[in-house]
Amino acid sequence: MTSTSSSWYSTSAFSYLPRWEPSRYNGADDVAQGGNVGIGEQGSARDRATDSAAAGKERRPAVLRNFDISYIGVCAPQIWIYCIAHRSDGALGEVALGVPLYLALSATMAVVMMLVLRGCVPSLRRLAWPLAVVQGLASVALVVPLLPASPSASIFYAVAAALAGAGVAWLYLQWAPFFASSGAKDVIACVFIAMAVGSALKVPLDMLPAPAAAIVLALLPAVSVALARRADARPVPAGRAPRMFHEVNPTAIPWKILFGVAVYSFAIGAVKGVPVQSDPVPFVALTVVHHGVEIVLAAAMLWWVLVRGRLINFSGLWRAVLLFTAAALFFLPVAGPAAVPWLLLGAGIAQTLVVMLLWAMLADVAHHSTASPLVIFASGWLAYSLPLALGETAGALLGQLESPAIAVTVLAYVVTVTVVLALNDSAFAQRRIFADLDVAAPVPAVFESLDAGCERLGAECGLTVREVEVLQMLVKGRSKSYIAETLFISENTVRSHSKHIYHKLGVHSKQEVLDLLGLGD
Repeated sequence: MTSTSSSWYSTSAFSYLPRWEPSRYNGADDVAQGGNVGIGEQGSARDRATDSAAAGKERRPAVLRNFDISYIGVCAPQIWIYCIAHRSDGALGEVALGVPLYLALSATMAVVMMLVLRGCVPSLRRLAWPLAVVQGLASVALVVPLLPASPSASIFYAVAAALAGAGVAWLYLQWAPFFASSGAKDVIACVFIAMAVGSALKVPLDMLPAPAAAIVLALLPAVSVALARRADARPVPAGRAPRMFHEVNPTAIPWKILFGVAVYSFAIGAVKGVPVQSDPVPFVALTVVHHGVEIVLAAAMLWWVLVRGRLINFSGLWRAVLLFTAAALFFLPVAGPAAVPWLLLGAGIAQTLVVMLLWAMLADVAHHSTASPLVIFASGWLAYSLPLALGETAGALLGQLESPAIAVTVLAYVVTVTVVLALNDSAFAQRRIFADLDVAAPVPAVFESLDAGCERLGAECGLTVREVEVLQMLVKGRSKSYIAETLFISENTVRSHSKHIYHKLGVHSKQEVLDLLGLGD
Protein backbone atom coordinates (compact mmCIF):
# COMPACT_ATOMS: atom_id res chain seq x y z
CA MET A 1 0.00 0.00 0.00
CA THR A 2 1.39 3.39 -0.89
CA SER A 3 2.13 5.96 1.72
CA THR A 4 -0.68 8.26 0.61
CA SER A 5 -3.64 7.51 2.83
CA SER A 6 -6.30 8.59 0.35
CA SER A 7 -5.19 6.65 -2.73
CA TRP A 8 -7.88 3.98 -2.44
CA TYR A 9 -10.74 6.45 -2.01
CA SER A 10 -10.89 7.47 -5.67
CA THR A 11 -13.74 6.63 -8.03
CA SER A 12 -12.11 3.65 -9.74
CA ALA A 13 -13.19 0.32 -8.28
CA PHE A 14 -9.62 -0.94 -8.17
CA SER A 15 -7.58 2.23 -7.82
CA TYR A 16 -7.10 1.76 -4.07
CA LEU A 17 -5.19 -1.52 -4.59
CA PRO A 18 -1.71 -1.63 -3.08
CA ARG A 19 1.00 -0.67 -5.54
CA TRP A 20 3.87 -2.97 -4.66
CA GLU A 21 7.06 -0.93 -4.69
CA PRO A 22 10.33 -2.90 -4.89
CA SER A 23 11.97 -0.60 -2.36
CA ARG A 24 9.47 -1.65 0.30
CA TYR A 25 10.38 -5.33 0.23
CA ASN A 26 13.37 -6.90 1.90
CA GLY A 27 13.67 -10.12 -0.06
CA ALA A 28 12.78 -11.98 -3.23
CA ASP A 29 9.62 -14.01 -3.57
CA ASP A 30 10.83 -17.31 -2.16
CA VAL A 31 14.50 -17.12 -1.21
CA ALA A 32 16.99 -14.57 0.03
CA GLN A 33 18.56 -12.34 -2.59
CA GLY A 34 22.03 -12.90 -3.92
CA GLY A 35 21.94 -16.69 -4.07
CA ASN A 36 24.43 -17.13 -1.21
CA VAL A 37 22.48 -19.42 1.06
CA GLY A 38 25.32 -19.90 3.50
CA ILE A 39 25.21 -23.71 3.52
CA GLY A 40 28.56 -25.21 4.39
CA GLU A 41 29.73 -22.24 6.44
CA GLN A 42 32.03 -23.08 9.34
CA GLY A 43 30.64 -23.27 12.86
CA SER A 44 28.93 -25.72 15.14
CA ALA A 45 25.24 -26.49 15.32
CA ARG A 46 25.15 -24.59 18.62
CA ASP A 47 26.52 -21.46 16.90
CA ARG A 48 23.95 -21.74 14.17
CA ALA A 49 21.25 -22.27 16.79
CA THR A 50 22.29 -18.97 18.37
CA ASP A 51 22.06 -17.30 14.98
CA SER A 52 18.67 -18.96 14.57
CA ALA A 53 17.43 -17.38 17.79
CA ALA A 54 18.57 -13.97 16.57
CA ALA A 55 16.88 -14.56 13.26
CA GLY A 56 13.74 -15.56 15.11
CA LYS A 57 13.55 -12.11 16.65
CA GLU A 58 13.74 -10.61 13.18
CA ARG A 59 10.92 -12.91 12.08
CA ARG A 60 8.55 -11.27 14.51
CA PRO A 61 5.64 -9.74 12.62
CA ALA A 62 6.39 -6.29 11.27
CA VAL A 63 3.38 -5.00 13.16
CA LEU A 64 5.19 -5.79 16.43
CA ARG A 65 8.58 -4.49 15.31
CA ASN A 66 6.94 -1.22 14.24
CA PHE A 67 4.02 -1.20 16.66
CA ASP A 68 1.48 1.60 16.66
CA ILE A 69 -1.61 1.70 18.87
CA SER A 70 -3.79 2.22 15.79
CA TYR A 71 -2.99 -1.29 14.56
CA ILE A 72 -5.31 -2.78 17.20
CA GLY A 73 -7.98 -0.09 16.83
CA VAL A 74 -10.39 -2.61 15.31
CA CYS A 75 -11.23 -3.55 18.89
CA ALA A 76 -13.25 -0.28 19.14
CA PRO A 77 -16.17 -1.35 16.89
CA GLN A 78 -16.01 -4.86 18.37
CA ILE A 79 -16.37 -3.48 21.90
CA TRP A 80 -19.17 -1.21 20.74
CA ILE A 81 -21.33 -3.88 19.10
CA TYR A 82 -20.88 -6.31 22.00
CA CYS A 83 -21.76 -3.77 24.67
CA ILE A 84 -24.73 -2.39 22.73
CA ALA A 85 -26.13 -5.88 22.23
CA HIS A 86 -25.72 -6.77 25.91
CA ARG A 87 -26.51 -3.46 27.61
CA SER A 88 -29.46 -2.22 25.59
CA ASP A 89 -32.59 -3.01 27.58
CA GLY A 90 -34.95 -0.41 26.20
CA ALA A 91 -38.49 -1.00 25.00
CA LEU A 92 -37.32 -3.44 22.29
CA GLY A 93 -35.35 -5.75 24.55
CA GLU A 94 -32.00 -7.38 23.67
CA VAL A 95 -33.26 -9.97 21.19
CA ALA A 96 -35.55 -7.66 19.24
CA LEU A 97 -32.89 -4.93 19.20
CA GLY A 98 -30.50 -7.16 17.28
CA VAL A 99 -32.92 -7.59 14.38
CA PRO A 100 -33.00 -3.97 13.09
CA LEU A 101 -29.34 -3.48 14.03
CA TYR A 102 -28.03 -6.50 12.11
CA LEU A 103 -30.47 -6.01 9.23
CA ALA A 104 -29.22 -2.44 8.76
CA LEU A 105 -25.62 -3.65 9.03
CA SER A 106 -26.32 -6.31 6.39
CA ALA A 107 -28.11 -3.86 4.09
CA THR A 108 -25.18 -1.43 4.29
CA MET A 109 -22.70 -4.20 3.45
CA ALA A 110 -24.87 -5.34 0.52
CA VAL A 111 -25.14 -1.79 -0.88
CA VAL A 112 -21.37 -1.31 -0.65
CA MET A 113 -20.79 -4.62 -2.44
CA MET A 114 -23.14 -3.68 -5.29
CA LEU A 115 -21.62 -0.22 -5.67
CA VAL A 116 -18.07 -1.56 -5.86
CA LEU A 117 -19.00 -4.36 -8.26
CA ARG A 118 -20.62 -1.74 -10.49
CA GLY A 119 -17.37 0.24 -10.49
CA CYS A 120 -18.28 2.91 -7.96
CA VAL A 121 -16.28 2.93 -4.73
CA PRO A 122 -18.10 4.85 -1.98
CA SER A 123 -16.07 7.47 -0.18
CA LEU A 124 -15.55 5.93 3.23
CA ARG A 125 -13.50 8.90 4.32
CA ARG A 126 -16.18 11.47 3.48
CA LEU A 127 -19.00 9.65 5.27
CA ALA A 128 -16.99 8.34 8.23
CA TRP A 129 -17.35 11.25 10.65
CA PRO A 130 -21.03 12.00 9.99
CA LEU A 131 -21.93 8.35 10.49
CA ALA A 132 -19.78 8.19 13.62
CA VAL A 133 -21.76 11.10 15.08
CA VAL A 134 -25.09 9.47 14.19
CA GLN A 135 -23.92 6.16 15.64
CA GLY A 136 -22.79 7.90 18.82
CA LEU A 137 -26.19 9.55 19.31
CA ALA A 138 -27.94 6.26 18.62
CA SER A 139 -25.72 4.61 21.26
CA VAL A 140 -27.01 7.00 23.93
CA ALA A 141 -30.61 6.34 22.91
CA LEU A 142 -30.14 2.58 23.07
CA VAL A 143 -28.27 2.40 26.37
CA VAL A 144 -30.18 5.00 28.38
CA PRO A 145 -33.98 4.43 28.17
CA LEU A 146 -35.41 7.78 27.10
CA LEU A 147 -39.02 6.80 26.46
CA PRO A 148 -41.51 4.67 28.37
CA ALA A 149 -42.65 1.45 26.76
CA SER A 150 -45.12 2.15 23.96
CA PRO A 151 -45.57 1.47 20.23
CA SER A 152 -44.00 4.83 19.35
CA ALA A 153 -41.05 4.07 21.65
CA SER A 154 -40.53 0.73 19.90
CA ILE A 155 -40.36 2.52 16.55
CA PHE A 156 -37.93 5.05 18.01
CA TYR A 157 -35.59 2.33 19.31
CA ALA A 158 -35.85 0.35 16.06
CA VAL A 159 -34.78 3.42 14.05
CA ALA A 160 -31.94 4.09 16.48
CA ALA A 161 -30.78 0.49 16.19
CA ALA A 162 -30.93 0.64 12.38
CA LEU A 163 -28.87 3.85 12.29
CA ALA A 164 -26.36 2.29 14.67
CA GLY A 165 -26.16 -0.82 12.48
CA ALA A 166 -25.39 1.21 9.37
CA GLY A 167 -22.74 3.10 11.32
CA VAL A 168 -20.95 0.04 12.64
CA ALA A 169 -20.94 -1.47 9.13
CA TRP A 170 -19.11 1.62 7.96
CA LEU A 171 -16.67 1.31 10.86
CA TYR A 172 -15.85 -2.27 9.91
CA LEU A 173 -15.29 -1.33 6.26
CA GLN A 174 -12.93 1.46 7.34
CA TRP A 175 -10.51 -1.26 8.46
CA ALA A 176 -10.70 -3.43 5.33
CA PRO A 177 -7.87 -1.76 3.32
CA PHE A 178 -5.45 -1.81 6.26
CA PHE A 179 -5.94 -5.52 6.95
CA ALA A 180 -5.94 -6.38 3.24
CA SER A 181 -2.46 -4.85 2.94
CA SER A 182 -1.07 -6.86 5.89
CA GLY A 183 0.43 -10.35 5.85
CA ALA A 184 -0.94 -13.35 7.73
CA LYS A 185 1.23 -13.03 10.84
CA ASP A 186 0.62 -9.28 11.04
CA VAL A 187 -3.13 -9.87 10.79
CA ILE A 188 -3.08 -12.55 13.48
CA ALA A 189 -1.07 -10.25 15.76
CA CYS A 190 -3.46 -7.33 15.23
CA VAL A 191 -6.67 -9.37 15.48
CA PHE A 192 -5.82 -11.35 18.60
CA ILE A 193 -4.12 -8.49 20.44
CA ALA A 194 -7.28 -6.51 19.68
CA MET A 195 -9.33 -9.43 21.00
CA ALA A 196 -7.38 -9.51 24.26
CA VAL A 197 -7.45 -5.73 24.74
CA GLY A 198 -11.13 -5.53 23.80
CA SER A 199 -12.09 -8.32 26.21
CA ALA A 200 -10.13 -6.64 29.00
CA LEU A 201 -11.91 -3.32 28.37
CA LYS A 202 -15.34 -4.94 28.25
CA VAL A 203 -15.08 -5.97 31.91
CA PRO A 204 -15.06 -2.45 33.45
CA LEU A 205 -17.39 -1.18 30.72
CA ASP A 206 -19.94 -3.86 31.64
CA MET A 207 -19.77 -2.66 35.25
CA LEU A 208 -20.40 1.03 34.51
CA PRO A 209 -23.82 2.55 35.17
CA ALA A 210 -25.89 3.24 32.08
CA PRO A 211 -25.16 7.01 31.75
CA ALA A 212 -21.38 6.53 32.01
CA ALA A 213 -21.44 3.55 29.65
CA ALA A 214 -23.51 5.55 27.16
CA ILE A 215 -20.84 8.27 27.06
CA VAL A 216 -18.05 5.75 26.42
CA LEU A 217 -20.04 3.91 23.74
CA ALA A 218 -20.97 7.20 22.08
CA LEU A 219 -17.26 8.05 21.74
CA LEU A 220 -16.12 4.65 20.44
CA PRO A 221 -17.24 5.23 16.80
CA ALA A 222 -15.14 8.40 16.62
CA VAL A 223 -12.20 6.57 18.22
CA SER A 224 -12.48 3.83 15.60
CA VAL A 225 -12.51 6.33 12.72
CA ALA A 226 -9.48 8.18 14.09
CA LEU A 227 -7.49 4.98 14.64
CA ALA A 228 -8.43 3.59 11.20
CA ARG A 229 -7.14 6.75 9.52
CA ARG A 230 -3.97 6.63 11.59
CA ALA A 231 -3.39 2.97 10.66
CA ASP A 232 -4.02 3.78 6.99
CA ALA A 233 -1.42 6.54 7.16
CA ARG A 234 1.09 4.18 8.82
CA PRO A 235 0.85 0.92 6.84
CA VAL A 236 2.72 -2.08 8.20
CA PRO A 237 6.07 -2.46 6.39
CA ALA A 238 5.74 -5.41 4.02
CA GLY A 239 8.32 -8.16 3.57
CA ARG A 240 7.42 -9.32 0.07
CA ALA A 241 4.67 -8.79 -2.45
CA PRO A 242 1.84 -11.29 -1.88
CA ARG A 243 1.03 -13.92 -4.45
CA MET A 244 -2.36 -13.24 -6.00
CA PHE A 245 -4.42 -16.43 -5.75
CA HIS A 246 -7.73 -14.78 -6.67
CA GLU A 247 -8.19 -12.17 -9.37
CA VAL A 248 -11.94 -11.76 -9.99
CA ASN A 249 -14.43 -10.52 -7.40
CA PRO A 250 -16.89 -13.47 -7.44
CA THR A 251 -14.13 -16.10 -7.28
CA ALA A 252 -12.24 -14.21 -4.58
CA ILE A 253 -15.09 -14.70 -2.10
CA PRO A 254 -14.83 -17.99 -0.13
CA TRP A 255 -18.48 -18.90 -0.66
CA LYS A 256 -18.36 -22.42 0.78
CA ILE A 257 -16.72 -21.32 4.02
CA LEU A 258 -19.09 -18.36 4.34
CA PHE A 259 -22.02 -20.73 3.93
CA GLY A 260 -20.81 -22.61 7.01
CA VAL A 261 -20.46 -19.31 8.89
CA ALA A 262 -24.00 -18.31 7.85
CA VAL A 263 -25.55 -21.54 9.17
CA TYR A 264 -23.67 -21.19 12.44
CA SER A 265 -24.73 -17.55 12.78
CA PHE A 266 -28.38 -18.41 12.14
CA ALA A 267 -28.28 -21.06 14.86
CA ILE A 268 -26.72 -18.67 17.38
CA GLY A 269 -29.33 -16.02 16.59
CA ALA A 270 -32.18 -18.51 16.94
CA VAL A 271 -31.00 -19.71 20.35
CA LYS A 272 -31.33 -16.17 21.72
CA GLY A 273 -35.10 -16.29 21.19
CA VAL A 274 -35.70 -19.71 22.72
CA PRO A 275 -36.61 -19.54 26.43
CA VAL A 276 -34.47 -21.80 28.61
CA GLN A 277 -34.88 -22.10 32.36
CA SER A 278 -31.70 -21.25 34.25
CA ASP A 279 -30.57 -20.40 37.75
CA PRO A 280 -29.31 -16.85 38.42
CA VAL A 281 -25.54 -16.40 38.46
CA PRO A 282 -23.78 -13.26 39.79
CA PHE A 283 -23.26 -10.86 36.90
CA VAL A 284 -19.71 -10.03 37.96
CA ALA A 285 -18.71 -13.71 37.99
CA LEU A 286 -20.14 -14.32 34.51
CA THR A 287 -18.50 -11.19 33.11
CA VAL A 288 -15.06 -11.91 34.56
CA VAL A 289 -15.08 -15.56 33.49
CA HIS A 290 -16.43 -14.74 30.02
CA HIS A 291 -13.87 -12.10 29.13
CA GLY A 292 -11.09 -13.75 31.12
CA VAL A 293 -11.34 -16.91 29.03
CA GLU A 294 -11.35 -14.79 25.85
CA ILE A 295 -8.12 -13.10 26.97
CA VAL A 296 -6.52 -16.48 27.69
CA LEU A 297 -7.54 -17.84 24.26
CA ALA A 298 -6.17 -14.76 22.48
CA ALA A 299 -2.90 -14.97 24.42
CA ALA A 300 -2.60 -18.69 23.63
CA MET A 301 -3.08 -18.01 19.92
CA LEU A 302 -0.43 -15.26 19.96
CA TRP A 303 2.01 -17.40 21.94
CA TRP A 304 1.58 -20.42 19.67
CA VAL A 305 1.98 -18.58 16.36
CA LEU A 306 4.28 -15.67 17.19
CA VAL A 307 6.42 -16.96 20.08
CA ARG A 308 6.65 -20.66 19.33
CA GLY A 309 6.52 -20.12 15.59
CA ARG A 310 4.10 -23.03 15.18
CA LEU A 311 1.54 -23.49 12.47
CA ILE A 312 -2.17 -23.71 13.20
CA ASN A 313 -4.62 -26.00 11.50
CA PHE A 314 -7.23 -23.31 11.01
CA SER A 315 -9.75 -25.64 9.43
CA GLY A 316 -9.45 -27.88 12.48
CA LEU A 317 -9.74 -24.87 14.79
CA TRP A 318 -12.89 -23.68 13.02
CA ARG A 319 -14.44 -27.12 13.29
CA ALA A 320 -13.50 -27.47 16.95
CA VAL A 321 -15.07 -24.12 17.85
CA LEU A 322 -18.27 -24.78 15.91
CA LEU A 323 -18.61 -28.35 17.14
CA PHE A 324 -18.17 -27.08 20.70
CA THR A 325 -21.03 -24.68 20.05
CA ALA A 326 -23.15 -27.49 18.61
CA ALA A 327 -22.49 -29.61 21.70
CA ALA A 328 -23.52 -26.71 23.97
CA LEU A 329 -26.75 -26.29 22.01
CA PHE A 330 -27.42 -30.02 22.14
CA PHE A 331 -27.12 -30.21 25.94
CA LEU A 332 -28.90 -26.91 26.55
CA PRO A 333 -32.46 -28.34 26.63
CA VAL A 334 -31.53 -31.27 28.90
CA ALA A 335 -29.02 -29.57 31.21
CA GLY A 336 -30.13 -28.52 34.65
CA PRO A 337 -30.89 -24.86 35.38
CA ALA A 338 -27.55 -24.51 37.17
CA ALA A 339 -25.59 -25.54 34.06
CA VAL A 340 -27.52 -23.48 31.50
CA PRO A 341 -25.79 -20.11 32.16
CA TRP A 342 -22.37 -21.70 31.74
CA LEU A 343 -23.34 -23.49 28.54
CA LEU A 344 -24.55 -20.20 27.11
CA LEU A 345 -21.34 -18.58 28.33
CA GLY A 346 -19.29 -21.18 26.46
CA ALA A 347 -21.30 -20.57 23.30
CA GLY A 348 -20.70 -16.83 23.69
CA ILE A 349 -16.94 -17.31 24.01
CA ALA A 350 -16.97 -19.54 20.93
CA GLN A 351 -18.89 -16.85 19.06
CA THR A 352 -16.20 -14.27 19.88
CA LEU A 353 -13.51 -16.63 18.58
CA VAL A 354 -15.51 -17.27 15.40
CA VAL A 355 -15.72 -13.51 14.76
CA MET A 356 -11.95 -13.14 15.22
CA LEU A 357 -11.20 -16.08 12.92
CA LEU A 358 -13.64 -14.71 10.34
CA TRP A 359 -11.90 -11.33 10.42
CA ALA A 360 -8.46 -12.92 10.02
CA MET A 361 -9.68 -15.17 7.19
CA LEU A 362 -11.24 -12.27 5.25
CA ALA A 363 -8.02 -10.27 5.64
CA ASP A 364 -5.96 -13.18 4.30
CA VAL A 365 -8.26 -13.68 1.30
CA ALA A 366 -8.22 -9.95 0.52
CA HIS A 367 -4.42 -9.87 0.86
CA HIS A 368 -4.08 -12.46 -1.92
CA SER A 369 -6.69 -11.02 -4.27
CA THR A 370 -6.84 -8.16 -6.71
CA ALA A 371 -10.53 -7.88 -5.88
CA SER A 372 -11.71 -4.99 -3.75
CA PRO A 373 -11.23 -5.63 -0.01
CA LEU A 374 -14.55 -3.83 0.46
CA VAL A 375 -16.29 -6.60 -1.48
CA ILE A 376 -14.53 -9.39 0.38
CA PHE A 377 -15.09 -7.96 3.86
CA ALA A 378 -18.67 -6.94 3.05
CA SER A 379 -19.48 -10.45 1.80
CA GLY A 380 -18.04 -11.97 4.97
CA TRP A 381 -19.98 -9.74 7.34
CA LEU A 382 -23.12 -10.12 5.26
CA ALA A 383 -22.81 -13.90 5.67
CA TYR A 384 -22.52 -13.42 9.44
CA SER A 385 -24.91 -10.57 10.25
CA LEU A 386 -27.91 -11.31 8.02
CA PRO A 387 -28.38 -14.92 9.24
CA LEU A 388 -27.93 -13.65 12.80
CA ALA A 389 -30.84 -11.24 12.35
CA LEU A 390 -32.97 -13.88 10.64
CA GLY A 391 -32.05 -16.36 13.34
CA GLU A 392 -33.18 -14.00 16.10
CA THR A 393 -36.50 -13.58 14.32
CA ALA A 394 -36.91 -17.34 13.89
CA GLY A 395 -35.89 -17.89 17.52
CA ALA A 396 -38.66 -15.62 18.73
CA LEU A 397 -41.14 -17.73 16.76
CA LEU A 398 -39.63 -21.01 17.98
CA GLY A 399 -39.92 -19.78 21.54
CA GLN A 400 -43.71 -19.82 21.19
CA LEU A 401 -43.77 -23.55 20.43
CA GLU A 402 -44.83 -26.04 23.07
CA SER A 403 -41.48 -27.88 22.77
CA PRO A 404 -38.77 -25.35 21.89
CA ALA A 405 -36.14 -27.81 23.16
CA ILE A 406 -36.68 -29.91 20.04
CA ALA A 407 -35.91 -26.87 17.87
CA VAL A 408 -32.63 -26.27 19.74
CA THR A 409 -31.62 -29.91 19.25
CA VAL A 410 -32.36 -29.64 15.53
CA LEU A 411 -30.23 -26.50 15.33
CA ALA A 412 -27.35 -28.31 16.99
CA TYR A 413 -27.65 -31.11 14.44
CA VAL A 414 -27.74 -28.65 11.51
CA VAL A 415 -24.62 -26.88 12.78
CA THR A 416 -22.81 -30.21 13.12
CA VAL A 417 -23.68 -31.35 9.59
CA THR A 418 -22.73 -27.97 8.13
CA VAL A 419 -19.37 -27.99 9.88
CA VAL A 420 -18.58 -31.41 8.46
CA LEU A 421 -19.63 -30.53 4.91
CA ALA A 422 -18.65 -26.86 4.51
CA LEU A 423 -15.69 -26.37 6.84
CA ASN A 424 -13.53 -29.34 5.96
CA ASP A 425 -9.80 -29.30 5.20
CA SER A 426 -10.31 -29.18 1.42
CA ALA A 427 -12.35 -25.96 1.65
CA PHE A 428 -9.48 -24.15 3.38
CA ALA A 429 -6.80 -25.81 1.27
CA GLN A 430 -8.48 -24.85 -2.01
CA ARG A 431 -8.71 -21.24 -0.84
CA ARG A 432 -5.08 -21.37 0.43
CA ILE A 433 -6.27 -19.78 3.66
CA PHE A 434 -3.31 -18.73 5.86
CA ALA A 435 -0.85 -20.36 3.47
CA ASP A 436 1.65 -17.61 4.33
CA LEU A 437 2.02 -18.99 7.85
CA ASP A 438 4.03 -21.83 6.35
CA VAL A 439 7.59 -21.24 5.19
CA ALA A 440 8.20 -20.63 1.49
CA ALA A 441 10.03 -23.58 -0.06
CA PRO A 442 13.56 -22.95 -1.39
CA VAL A 443 13.94 -22.78 -5.14
CA PRO A 444 15.27 -25.89 -6.95
CA ALA A 445 18.59 -24.13 -7.68
CA VAL A 446 19.67 -24.61 -4.07
CA PHE A 447 18.50 -28.24 -3.67
CA GLU A 448 22.01 -29.67 -4.09
CA SER A 449 23.38 -27.39 -1.41
CA LEU A 450 20.40 -28.25 0.80
CA ASP A 451 21.17 -31.96 0.54
CA ALA A 452 24.80 -31.36 1.53
CA GLY A 453 23.77 -29.12 4.39
CA CYS A 454 21.30 -31.71 5.70
CA GLU A 455 23.97 -34.43 5.58
CA ARG A 456 26.38 -32.19 7.51
CA LEU A 457 23.69 -31.28 10.04
CA GLY A 458 22.75 -34.96 10.40
CA ALA A 459 26.35 -35.91 11.16
CA GLU A 460 26.65 -33.18 13.78
CA CYS A 461 23.35 -34.01 15.53
CA GLY A 462 23.31 -37.79 15.22
CA LEU A 463 20.51 -38.23 12.68
CA THR A 464 20.02 -41.65 11.11
CA VAL A 465 20.34 -42.15 7.36
CA ARG A 466 16.55 -42.34 7.01
CA GLU A 467 16.08 -39.21 9.12
CA VAL A 468 18.51 -37.33 6.87
CA GLU A 469 16.49 -38.42 3.82
CA VAL A 470 13.29 -37.19 5.42
CA LEU A 471 14.97 -33.93 6.46
CA GLN A 472 16.18 -33.29 2.91
CA MET A 473 12.64 -33.56 1.61
CA LEU A 474 11.09 -31.53 4.42
CA VAL A 475 13.32 -28.52 3.82
CA LYS A 476 12.46 -28.64 0.12
CA GLY A 477 8.81 -28.15 1.00
CA ARG A 478 7.68 -31.70 0.24
CA SER A 479 4.42 -32.82 1.85
CA LYS A 480 4.24 -35.78 4.21
CA SER A 481 2.23 -37.77 1.67
CA TYR A 482 4.90 -37.10 -1.01
CA ILE A 483 7.69 -38.19 1.34
CA ALA A 484 5.76 -41.34 2.29
CA GLU A 485 5.22 -42.32 -1.35
CA THR A 486 8.82 -41.57 -2.33
CA LEU A 487 10.41 -43.52 0.55
CA PHE A 488 7.75 -46.29 0.57
CA ILE A 489 6.76 -45.65 4.17
CA SER A 490 3.53 -44.60 5.86
CA GLU A 491 2.62 -41.02 6.70
CA ASN A 492 2.64 -41.95 10.39
CA THR A 493 6.25 -43.05 10.00
CA VAL A 494 7.05 -39.71 8.34
CA ARG A 495 5.48 -37.90 11.29
CA SER A 496 7.50 -40.02 13.70
CA HIS A 497 10.75 -39.28 11.83
CA SER A 498 9.89 -35.56 11.77
CA LYS A 499 9.35 -35.53 15.53
CA HIS A 500 12.69 -37.26 16.14
CA ILE A 501 14.48 -34.90 13.75
CA TYR A 502 13.11 -31.79 15.44
CA HIS A 503 14.04 -33.19 18.86
CA LYS A 504 17.61 -33.99 17.87
CA LEU A 505 18.09 -30.60 16.19
CA GLY A 506 16.51 -28.76 19.13
CA VAL A 507 14.00 -26.93 16.92
CA HIS A 508 10.22 -26.67 16.72
CA SER A 509 9.45 -25.60 13.15
CA LYS A 510 10.66 -25.91 9.56
CA GLN A 511 11.75 -22.28 9.62
CA GLU A 512 14.15 -23.00 12.50
CA VAL A 513 15.61 -25.89 10.48
CA LEU A 514 16.16 -23.52 7.56
CA ASP A 515 17.84 -21.09 9.94
CA LEU A 516 20.26 -23.83 11.00
CA LEU A 517 21.02 -24.37 7.32
CA GLY A 518 21.59 -20.66 6.77
CA LEU A 519 18.35 -20.13 4.86
CA GLY A 520 16.65 -17.80 7.34
CA ASP A 521 14.85 -14.66 6.19
